[in-house]
Amino acid sequence: MNESVDRRILGAFVCVDAITGHSIRDRVSATAPQWTLKQNRSGTYVIFNGPGLGLLTTQFAPSGTWPSPAPFEVAFWDPNRRYLPRRANVKAPLKVPAIPPAQAGSTTNSAAVAALQDPTTVFDPQQVFLYPAPSAPIGPNWAVIHASVTRAGAPPGKGLPWAVLQITRDTDSAVLATGLADLNGEALLAVIGLSVKANTSGTGPVTLSTVPVTVKAYFDPSILNQPQSWIPNPDDILNSLSNPSLKTSSQSVQLGSGQELSLNFNISF
Repeated sequence: MNESVDRRILGAFVCVDAITGHSIRDRVSATAPQWTLKQNRSGTYVIFNGPGLGLLTTQFAPSGTWPSPAPFEVAFWDPNRRYLPRRANVKAPLKVPAIPPAQAGSTTNSAAVAALQDPTTVFDPQQVFLYPAPSAPIGPNWAVIHASVTRAGAPPGKGLPWAVLQITRDTDSAVLATGLADLNGEALLAVIGLSVKANTSGTGPVTLSTVPVTVKAYFDPSILNQPQSWIPNPDDILNSLSNPSLKTSSQSVQLGSGQELSLNFNISF
């Protein structure tokens, strides 16, 4: 006799390489106390259970009011050390959409397609960006910046841990890359896809092989009060870049495909 067992998941998330934007299929440790998380073969982490949510996991067709999603914290650690450790907030339980049947004679269920692509449902995994370690391999034709973030007046070689860096294009302030410094203040940033552009300034050469950008480092001094084993959630800084308590340093450079630059950011506080 066959027995039917329904199992409802509460959400899902996937780790994404912050440089390439590709999903990371290699196993990365993702832990959250009191939550049941499992990584499948495609690299997606499935949220199976959480505090006070056990009854929802047996409802294949949810009845009653489905709770609103709430954030919880997950810690990530790459055993191969290609990516820096971090914390991140993901949400659960994500809603379960009602999918109506396809209309008679239709070969495509547009309502089902829309439900599968809805980022607020269990069908579309949340994204967590992992930042490469300073020694991570780089690709051909990448525009690469090796950055060191240090404190002004501090002994040489003593970097500021877990600083966040961004590359923005000067012409339109678009963010081209975001990076995270390691425990020693070292970071790797890269921009993919830079190519020769037409010069629209009306002066100089017809084409330009480099792009004017500004590289800015952000540091939260309260990090220095954390224990050695502490790991950051870079979103805490990225979501509050205008916070006056953050200390910054910036440099303007010309960035081109296949180019590697080494920059040092000296931050005073």
